[in-house]
Amino acid sequence: MELLIGGCVIIVLMLILGVSPAMIIMILICLMWLMLLILTIFFVINLILLLMTKKTTGEFLRMEYKNNQPLKSHAVYLIDGQEEKNTFPAEVILINQIYKTGKQVAVWYKTGKNFRIVFDWYSLIVILTGLPVFVSMTYAFGLFASVMMKYFIK
Repeated sequence: MELLIGGCVIIVLMLILGVSPAMIIMILICLMWLMLLILTIFFVINLILLLMTKKTTGEFLRMEYKNNQPLKSHAVYLIDGQEEKNTFPAEVILINQIYKTGKQVAVWYKTGKNFRIVFDWYSLIVILTGLPVFVSMTYAFGLFASVMMKYFIK
């Protein structure tokens, strides 16, 4: 909410300072494209991490919540005798249907000197569907932004 109010204040200040509404619209379009690009990079990084892992089995132990917030939850698996937290945030809407305590599931796992990477198959689905969606959205929005720039900037 504060971000929205801050954005409105900035827009009003830009209008007072004489920035044209067309330029403000172009700035907003470019900011939205930048956010899509950041999400695309996020999915690319997760795909690279996923490609570095090897498939193994792990036992689901529990959900771990950060500051008791369900949206900051991670599934915890027992892999090779060690508790490992899923790298990708857990699915929170269907927790009781998806995560069953004590169940052996496929996980993608890699450990190194300073890192541990764990993806469950729910994370795999999100990454493999999210990447093409955000790549295509970023490309389409970039085309839209370039067309709008040609229209607004004459």
